[in-house]
Amino acid sequence: MKKNCLIILSLFFAHFLFSQNENADAIFEKFIKEFTLEADGSTSYREYKQLKLITQFSFNRLYGETFIIYNPEFQNLKINDAYTVMADGSKVITPPNAFNEVLPRDAAFSATANHMKEMVVTHTATEMGATIFLDYTLTSAKGYLPGFMGNVLIQESSPIAELEVIVRIPSDQELNHRMIGLRTGPEIKIEANQKVYVWKFNGVQASPKEPLQGKYQLSAPRLLFTTVIGVAETINWLTNQQAFELQINDEMKAWTDNLRSKQTEEIETLMTIQKAVVENIVFERYNPEWLAYRARTPEEIWKSNGGNKLEKTLLLATLLKYANFNATPAIVGPKSLFDEKAINLTIFDDFVLIVNTKSFGTIYMSAVEISNQSLEYSLAQNIFIPLSKGISRAPVEPVKMDNKINIKGTISFNEELKPSGIMEVELTGANNPFLLLQNDKGKFKSLISNKMIKDDDAISIKNSNVAKSELLVKVESTESISDNNGYYSWQLPVITGGFEKWRIAYLDKTRQSNLFLPYPIVEKYSYTITLPLDYTLINKRFNERLKNNVGTVSVEIKPKGNQIEINRELKLNTQMIYQIDYNEFRNMINFWLDKNLSTVVFKKKD
Repeated sequence: MKKNCLIILSLFFAHFLFSQNENADAIFEKFIKEFTLEADGSTSYREYKQLKLITQFSFNRLYGETFIIYNPEFQNLKINDAYTVMADGSKVITPPNAFNEVLPRDAAFSATANHMKEMVVTHTATEMGATIFLDYTLTSAKGYLPGFMGNVLIQESSPIAELEVIVRIPSDQELNHRMIGLRTGPEIKIEANQKVYVWKFNGVQASPKEPLQGKYQLSAPRLLFTTVIGVAETINWLTNQQAFELQINDEMKAWTDNLRSKQTEEIETLMTIQKAVVENIVFERYNPEWLAYRARTPEEIWKSNGGNKLEKTLLLATLLKYANFNATPAIVGPKSLFDEKAINLTIFDDFVLIVNTKSFGTIYMSAVEISNQSLEYSLAQNIFIPLSKGISRAPVEPVKMDNKINIKGTISFNEELKPSGIMEVELTGANNPFLLLQNDKGKFKSLISNKMIKDDDAISIKNSNVAKSELLVKVESTESISDNNGYYSWQLPVITGGFEKWRIAYLDKTRQSNLFLPYPIVEKYSYTITLPLDYTLINKRFNERLKNNVGTVSVEIKPKGNQIEINRELKLNTQMIYQIDYNEFRNMINFWLDKNLSTVVFKKKD
């Protein structure tokens, strides 16, 4: 009986390999990721891969080289084995000149990261049917991170026949671990003085090559593990450095005073200082984790005129603090991966400033880019942990609200077929360009399609705060609608900062992964359009509404004489569109994108 079961399992496994290989460029026949915490606090990561090449594309473009980034000040790289077995079975050892160290691309032009190394392993004797073998170990000194932790995606760019994730810790310690997207549990055993956790996977599919998977690939299965308990331990480790004292020198004070002297409003001062740091201090794009989150002081960053995302955030916080703002740096990561009782620093990869203002309340802003709106709305699915030296502060969740676009427009065409009229605009949440309006309301012209705003005076701000902005906009086009065989068509204006900005023009019929939207949205347009009396409408009466688990979409078209009323609404309730809901989502979006339902068509009366 046992023998028969093994035969059945072997046949099933062979079937998987065949089905996966059918369209794959390569397949990982075996992949081992091994993480070890030693008793002295040092850690190591061992990677072993056995990769069979199936197509020429696999070795010419995908897997001809392996890249290993490391910091020689904290880490040591050892190549345990590297060779290729060719299709005829002959073994070719990877020669010494196939191992070359270069500067990682993201460390280019950075004085502080120019010691970083990227080992480029060029795989030799590659051909269709060959198998690459590579085994290396990367050892990190104690203190490189605040504890032993990992964030392991359970997938690769090609299928994996056998995958093992092994975690070793001293037997007197405990490991907090969480598997996301799979129900696989570890095998736990004791080997000498170590507790060993082993997760085994067979037939792991390749990662989907699909758009809109989100920055963090939250739909991908992953293993999170850490020996750290609680937030305070990690944040104290991170902030226990001189950089977080936010000290300022006389030159920086004089520079800030000069900027403040030219501004009369609090919000103008805030945005002017932010703009100066974003545009004038070079953004060094390497991951702060490469340097073990060690940051230079704001004064050192200032003098070097450059810094990574963490360092620029600390510099901006220092300047704003001197300008009498309560500005706190914060580290940002996805809320769905966060565990307050077992924090894992590897899930965080962004930094922002949380600034308390007297006039507009709390504003979330970046030190590396300028946004139209406070960032808490576009980052609403994230968690923010304030970074204050010597102070333990609770994680912050942004206040959630609807991200609305609500437009009511009355448009008339003159005898020259040039449209003009009034648009009442209400924008909330992530769609509200609050900071843009405070800086230069004229830039709002680019947020309405069809180039229908002639000058800044056409924009009247009725009310604007972080949550909501209300405007009255006079629209007018200097161009007449062109004649196409006696017919005329005019596309309804839209806000280009909403759904339009996401650039979803086409959706495949099927999808292998969940779809991740920038944020939930409610977008509504109500137009009343009047034509000259000697023109007649071609549009027919229409009224249809789709509603499902994802949201609602509706279009109503009511032509009458030389006037037409068009009401369009799209409501997407959730940021994550699960595979089970994808077809319904696709139907909604195709309905919304139908140009026939957003275009006014008319002709001259006979």
